[in-house]
Amino acid sequence: MSPGMEPAAMLPIAAVPIAIASIAASSTIPIERRRGERAATVFTIGKISFDGRSLPCMVRDLSEGGMRIQLPAPPPPGARVLIEMRGLDPRLARVRWAVGHEAGLSFDLRCCPADIFAARTSRSGRIARQPRFPLRRAVPLLIDNRPIPAMIENISVGGARLTLSEPLEDGRQGVLGLTLGDRDGVAGTICWARDDSCGFRFVQPISSVTLAVTLDSVGLS
Repeated sequence: MSPGMEPAAMLPIAAVPIAIASIAASSTIPIERRRGERAATVFTIGKISFDGRSLPCMVRDLSEGGMRIQLPAPPPPGARVLIEMRGLDPRLARVRWAVGHEAGLSFDLRCCPADIFAARTSRSGRIARQPRFPLRRAVPLLIDNRPIPAMIENISVGGARLTLSEPLEDGRQGVLGLTLGDRDGVAGTICWARDDSCGFRFVQPISSVTLAVTLDSVGLS
């Protein structure tokens, strides 16, 4: 499988459960939009970049003129951001409002939600990949109880790209020696392999909040 395709928020770690509960409780805030504009309800991971940082966020609804997102610490109203999600290329936007863990974004250029949802699946039946975040960290990859040195190149909520010390074939199952939230080690499967690189798909996806904490712990921007 191609490495670019997949088959069809900054808080202390101790505060993650609180953040998740608080985010879930704040889902009734209306998004500001132009008269007559309808929003499609979605629940997918996005990538928001501002102030030199790139963070995961949860996209809750999408319209032609903007979207409503959730993340532990949204940028303030008036902030300029770059937002992307599966099927939507990076797009400039402005924060119109921010309340609690939610924010409403207004796009510089309007979009067509139907085209975005259609673009999520290519003609070959494959689904466009989720946003990736750079993360360089040396970790062991445990295969058949044997640790193999690996370097994480990037990560998403569903998996990671690795550089390995030795080639491995796809389909191999293992455990990545990475702490994500309360998970000490992440089980997964090698979904593609090429030379010394591979894609490692997590058995259980991680939350956007957990991913944000992981990125923050290594001081990524």
